[in-house]
Amino acid sequence: MITSYKWTIFAGLILFRLSGYSQDTKGAPSEHPLSQFDGQKPVFKLKGEQLINKNRHLSFYALTGYRDGVEPITSAYNLNFLAQKDSIQGTHRIKMYNLSITDMLTYGLTKSDEVILEVKDPSKYRYDPKYGNKKEWLRKNAHCYEILLPENILKDMDLVRNHLSYLFNVKCGYQKRLIKTIMHKNGVSQESKIEKEVFVITEIK
Repeated sequence: MITSYKWTIFAGLILFRLSGYSQDTKGAPSEHPLSQFDGQKPVFKLKGEQLINKNRHLSFYALTGYRDGVEPITSAYNLNFLAQKDSIQGTHRIKMYNLSITDMLTYGLTKSDEVILEVKDPSKYRYDPKYGNKKEWLRKNAHCYEILLPENILKDMDLVRNHLSYLFNVKCGYQKRLIKTIMHKNGVSQESKIEKEVFVITEIK
């Protein structure tokens, strides 16, 4: 269970890009609790024997609940994550801060209210004004995430989406669906359905 008051660190070899399988082992607790994510400082830093390991097969990730004082990332094309490549250490680092599950899975490329949710409790996945104060909703439902990968592993962002889907126990992606629309013709409104590619998040039972 993930809450804003608990944090977990795992280290492992990530193999799920093609097979959908991942192998995670619990790593040693950090010397400094993850009370804060910091956009200027990495959660994980390679040192000692990890720097000597040229194969760079160790991967790390951290997933927490909402963190005070950390602003969501805003970059070009409305992307809500930051990808950093370190050619010297041979790593890729992906960061996301204080985002809903829906915004994490779409990377900010799809408006949250345009995502189809096939889940038991939609209120845990995206904010709606009917839920009340947005800041309070984020405190209960938003997450921070950072993953460090060998640079030769990260070919595209599908790997990160697969990992997040695994963590949240969902499957997601773009699908063609028949969507209800209102057509206006000669001053008359008519309801019809058109096929449209939409982003769908489905809980795995």
